Amino acid sequence: MKVTQAGQHDVVVDVVCDVCGISTRNADAELQYGSMHASWGKGSAHCGEEYEIHLCENCFFAQVAEMKRTRWLAVMFDS
Repeated sequence: MKVTQAGQHDVVVDVVCDVCGISTRNADAELQYGSMHASWGKGSAHCGEEYEIHLCENCFFAQVAEMKRTRWLAVMFDS
């Protein structure tokens, strides 16, 4: 989740991980995060819906590992 400061132009002041809820600022006060985005189109059960998920480094790579594991389990008995 992006945390913004209202003003003439909204300014992103922090990005909080949507999984664990911690700030994604590193020791140098720089934002370090990954994001996953989905935009569903015609024919989808979720047509017109958009999603953006912000993740800290640990949660991002945990999600990537889980996706790889899910894929591996799906094909492990294929010839």
